[in-house]
Amino acid sequence: MSTLGSLSLCRSLLTAGLVDRFRLVVFPVITGRTGRERIYDGYPDVALEMVDSRTFDGRLQLLEYVPTVLSGPPGSSPR
Repeated sequence: MSTLGSLSLCRSLLTAGLVDRFRLVVFPVITGRTGRERIYDGYPDVALEMVDSRTFDGRLQLLEYVPTVLSGPPGSSPR
């Protein structure tokens, strides 16, 4: 299954341990005062192991990770 744009669905699937790949697309822009809320507020702590990356048109980057939901802050206890 693949999902785009549903932060609450993604958060629920990740918390339930049902995500085997986490893909992020990085857009090279900084939104300072015009930016909105941080999109990963409310997510659990997650360790990400990069398994693939691609660059499109010299600007956009697709980063693919295998996620591991942590039981506490990173570095505080074993996964």
